Amino acid sequence: MKTLMAATAVVVGLAFTAGTAMAFQCPSLIKQGRDAAAKMDANSDKVKKAASMLDKAEALHKEGKHADSVTEANEALGLLGIKQ
Repeated sequence: MKTLMAATAVVVGLAFTAGTAMAFQCPSLIKQGRDAAAKMDANSDKVKKAASMLDKAEALHKEGKHADSVTEANEALGLLGIKQ
């Protein structure tokens, strides 16, 4: 029983830590994308789409959906040609 409780505590702790780490990752990915887009042609379709995706990533971050925010920001970075 003690082993089960210890294992559960570890899993819960790791889940909490991962969520917290993602919460801090979102803004830096979004900033990286916005900085890159600012150096590109703002009239380009790919830059417009990436900017829209970054807006969505920011909204998801504010809603607390950090995993979705990171995914969206990474897709925008990929569209801009930025490798992670």
